[in-house]
Amino acid sequence: MSTKVETLKGVLERLGTIGGIKASSIISADGIPMVSLIPSGINENTFAAMLASMVGSAETALKSLGSKSFERVIAESSDTRVVAIKAGENAILSIMLDPSSNYGLILLEAKKAADEIAGIISQ
Repeated sequence: MSTKVETLKGVLERLGTIGGIKASSIISADGIPMVSLIPSGINENTFAAMLASMVGSAETALKSLGSKSFERVIAESSDTRVVAIKAGENAILSIMLDPSSNYGLILLEAKKAADEIAGIISQ
């Protein structure tokens, strides 16, 4: 029987088979790394903390504008796009992708993965 961490890692590994995804991670809503498939040289703890801060700030900004729900935050540079998607109330799925990749397909599959992650964590 698989542990939750192994099951979550499997979700990230399946997501990673989609062309254009460079890295992925699952972090807690308060910025603690849970499972990561990120390149060496990236500080996992710092990345998780900054990503949670980014999501929290975006969520607060959207609520102040009257939005009732939050879906995702996107940060882009010339060579990388990072997407953070809520995965239930207590987790965030982040994916790093090549900006020239099939963005629509990746968002669709990432949303499915986020829903799956939320279910796993809530068990």
